[in-house]
Amino acid sequence: MQKIKELIKPQLDDLFVDIHKLVKKSLDRQPSSPEVLTKDMQQKLDQQIAEKWHDIKDSVDCLSQKLSRDEQSKLMQFTEDEFNKRRRQFNQNVDKKSYRIKLNPHTKRIVLPRKIESTESRLKQGQLHAQVLNELKRYWKDSLGYWDDPEYLWGNLCLSLIYISGCADQQHLAAIQKQLQDTIEFGKDLNCFKLYHLDYKKITNPLLLHYRVENSQYGNDVEQRKLYQWRHVFLNPYAQLILQYLKRLKAIQKEYRLQQSVEDCILESLSKIGQKKSLVHLQYQIKRRGFLAFNDVQMVLEFNPKLSLDIFLSNVLQQEINTVALRPSESRLVWSDERDQVVELANLTIQFEQEQLHNEVRTAHRQLQTIPYELMLFNQKKSRGQKVECLDKKKNKEKQTLRYWQEIRHALEEKIFVANIEEESLIEAQLRLIDWLFHLKNKGLQLSTIENYLGSFGKEFIFEIWLNKLDLRQQSVDDYEDLYRQLLKYSSERDEQAAQREAVKGKTSNKMHQTAQYRFGRLKDFHQFCQEKYDAPEVWVLHNSNFKHLQICNARLVSPLLFGKLLEKLESLSQEPTALEWVDHLTCLKLMYLMSYRTGLRLNEVRCLKIQDIICPELLFKDGKSSIFNNITLHIRDNSYRRLKTQSANRQLPLKIALSEDEFLIVQRYIQHRYEQYLVNQKDDLLFSVNHRVLTDQCVSKITVDLFNRILGMHHGFSFHTLRHSAANYLAITLLGSKEMIKTYTDCSWVKAKKMRDLLFGVKACSDEDIIQHKWQVIAAWMGHSSIEQTASNYLHVLDLLAVDRIYNSPCIISNKVIEQFFGLVNLGAEHIDLNRYIQQQKWFDFYHQRTQPVMEVNRQEMKFNIKTSYLTPYERLINYRDGRSREDTKSHEWMQRCLLMSTKWMDPKKFKLKTDNVNREDLDVGLFEELYRKAKKLSLSDEINILLDLHYQEDKKQDTPTEKSTVNALKALLLFGKLRKNFLHFQCRDKDDEQQIGNFIAGIEPMLGDHLYLDKQNYPVNRGAPERTVQLSFLRRTLGKKNITILVIFRLMLKIMQEDKLWLKIA
Repeated sequence: MQKIKELIKPQLDDLFVDIHKLVKKSLDRQPSSPEVLTKDMQQKLDQQIAEKWHDIKDSVDCLSQKLSRDEQSKLMQFTEDEFNKRRRQFNQNVDKKSYRIKLNPHTKRIVLPRKIESTESRLKQGQLHAQVLNELKRYWKDSLGYWDDPEYLWGNLCLSLIYISGCADQQHLAAIQKQLQDTIEFGKDLNCFKLYHLDYKKITNPLLLHYRVENSQYGNDVEQRKLYQWRHVFLNPYAQLILQYLKRLKAIQKEYRLQQSVEDCILESLSKIGQKKSLVHLQYQIKRRGFLAFNDVQMVLEFNPKLSLDIFLSNVLQQEINTVALRPSESRLVWSDERDQVVELANLTIQFEQEQLHNEVRTAHRQLQTIPYELMLFNQKKSRGQKVECLDKKKNKEKQTLRYWQEIRHALEEKIFVANIEEESLIEAQLRLIDWLFHLKNKGLQLSTIENYLGSFGKEFIFEIWLNKLDLRQQSVDDYEDLYRQLLKYSSERDEQAAQREAVKGKTSNKMHQTAQYRFGRLKDFHQFCQEKYDAPEVWVLHNSNFKHLQICNARLVSPLLFGKLLEKLESLSQEPTALEWVDHLTCLKLMYLMSYRTGLRLNEVRCLKIQDIICPELLFKDGKSSIFNNITLHIRDNSYRRLKTQSANRQLPLKIALSEDEFLIVQRYIQHRYEQYLVNQKDDLLFSVNHRVLTDQCVSKITVDLFNRILGMHHGFSFHTLRHSAANYLAITLLGSKEMIKTYTDCSWVKAKKMRDLLFGVKACSDEDIIQHKWQVIAAWMGHSSIEQTASNYLHVLDLLAVDRIYNSPCIISNKVIEQFFGLVNLGAEHIDLNRYIQQQKWFDFYHQRTQPVMEVNRQEMKFNIKTSYLTPYERLINYRDGRSREDTKSHEWMQRCLLMSTKWMDPKKFKLKTDNVNREDLDVGLFEELYRKAKKLSLSDEINILLDLHYQEDKKQDTPTEKSTVNALKALLLFGKLRKNFLHFQCRDKDDEQQIGNFIAGIEPMLGDHLYLDKQNYPVNRGAPERTVQLSFLRRTLGKKNITILVIFRLMLKIMQEDKLWLKIA
């Protein structure tokens, strides 16, 4: 727009030169009194000047066609201001009796409705782009001449970014071109990385460029008071080839820089490529419409049968969806685990705070009225029984006003102790405003100024507090940003309405306290006061700039590896001196972290979950005793402890697909434990409460930041809400990414990902996964949003990666003569090659093979999730140790060694004589334990797994509990004398002592079997005179065809034996 302004000024200068000539010519023609023009002559001059002004105006309209409507309006205002400035100078320099210019232009711009293009016209435009792409590929395949012309090379590079990479935005292309040119000029490494982890060598691994572009309203990086938006673009093979040659031009000291605009270099390239009809037509459109000519270029990618780009990702590439990529520092931290050395923070003590939440009692009166409370700060009404002093600026003096505010403060401070939760929030908001008013007075501000400050946003602030049921003492950073963003939106709407009213009257308001910029400053001042006095968090939307309409996205992700480190640091808190007081809360906090990281729950959503919000039939109908539930569903809804942010936040989340098997068992175990407590005391109904008390919102937030401080150092920007960001992105990759994407960026297996898609999208829909659109709405609904645009702008930072995952695999064929022409290389084998594979194989393409930040393959075992061992059964602890999630659990290590000895002794005939003091031998067969575990698990029924896991809990058996002595004798006999042969348990009976041991085993085991199992005995009692004296025992079901489940029972008994330290000590 600045260039257009520079063109307008000379035109206006020429206009006034012409006006001088017209006036002089008219004066010369006057027959009498040449210094005064007749009325007719003056009217004729007025008409001529008006015609010339309209010519200027038409010229401005023509020049501004490519600008937005707002920019067009500003440009016309600039033109009128420049005209009026020259008009005033002209009128001051002429005699009052001579001619004075009367024209005072004021253009009223009528906002026309957006022109909606028909589907037919868009399809025609898409067909044109398809023809252009075919011509470009044909040309790039065999020609690519003019290789010493940098404008031509840069133009071809930009065309490849438009048609192959899908980036058709002029501003973004200019930012990319500048970054690439700076890379060549200064010899820096290109800020790029490969999409998949480095182990993928047999497939095409696309290269992505990390770049940023200035954006005045939306972004995730602020530098020198400018806002930037970070994005990724696919650096396609054609672009890499040209970039490599431009680098060569610099090396041989030839010109390689682009000296003109991106649009001009594209036009020059198209003119040199050829005179095909489609190319000529595209040039004509670019000259007439600028980059609007590329509006429908994404259709080329959408309709390509070899690609799978859907409409939403197409809009992402077109920059029609607000989204940001991670900044390079955060990207390296997440995908490469690259971070600075962290200095241990000395004497850092984490403070725990807890509170008891109270149910909110609602009444019909409160539901029927808008705000059924007296807002004393803004009250201008008189009640029947009591006079209320009104704040009248004209009649009351300053002392009376201050005394009035003081009386309100005292009244509110007394009232807050008897108010309910909703009114208490309104009182707290009013008290903060009053304290701020006195703070402003102490700074020396005039009373009228303070009143303007309060009036700029005070009422909207109070209304938002009531409407969304906000508690200022429990607000997170994101809650504050949402609140302030809404207040600024109100300010913008008020500005627009005021501008419309003034336009009708033909006036311009000079009242600064009625502008959005003024309100922004006052809101910023108010929040700074709240930070100092009320410990409110720092808010990005107010801290970083003075823009009116601004969204700064705090784009950060927690990798599975980083999440594991977070849990390890939280676990280390249990070693602190005050750990005994807070150890149960630590377990709750771990589970809250897990829920938010896997499902994307907000802090207050997970903190205020109630037992009644859990949908699980097994809890209701089996008294919480079943150990593997079919599913656990969280119903996120308004409850008596908190209100959701919007109606869209009301949703149901199935945990079975969101969590891994081990995580699901841990959560299920905790829910069972809390449900049993709830049945005893139904008033304690919060899921994560300990003795009716939960960690406060601010406490959880501070602990989370402190834990990240210990891992990453200070000033990292990570918070509890980052876990929700992470969940949204990993969910998007899992549901919509390729197998390679899932393996590279998540810890979810491909098998589990397909199950999630079948459940959330539907099996039939998954067969057409490339084209269905409701999948994006599924993600928005999961996150509690009304639209995917909201999710994308706030939470999704991998959309560029998902788009490239869909478009990169298009063949880029080029002849070997072009390679020879560019780089002098021959003997390439085939006449034509695919640049994708060729660049990947040739190390001299140093942009591709430079030391890029490696993307690590994520492994689920990297994230070691531990929960307080009292909530895990010994079986769960043993399996956690086996899977590498609790190597520090020394007891589990001891149990595993005992299990290895038992399985080896029972199942390997050559090692039957192993003694229990050989428990730490290195030759114990792990494979035999795995075989026993696998067979036992296969024999288990869903309703019997509880027995397998919880045999060691004596309280689970209220009747017919065997005595301790008979149990010890039975387990001792099994450990010392038992042999597992196929599906039977064998005992050798050589003498009377052996017969006694067999009797002890049978007597101790049979009372434990219950009604559904029985012990089948072959060759018992033993005939000691017979040649065969082997007793064969087997455990059979009484139902289901008398199934032999001996291996399952032996595995259960092994779990019992491994725990009995006293038993092992006696035997040893």
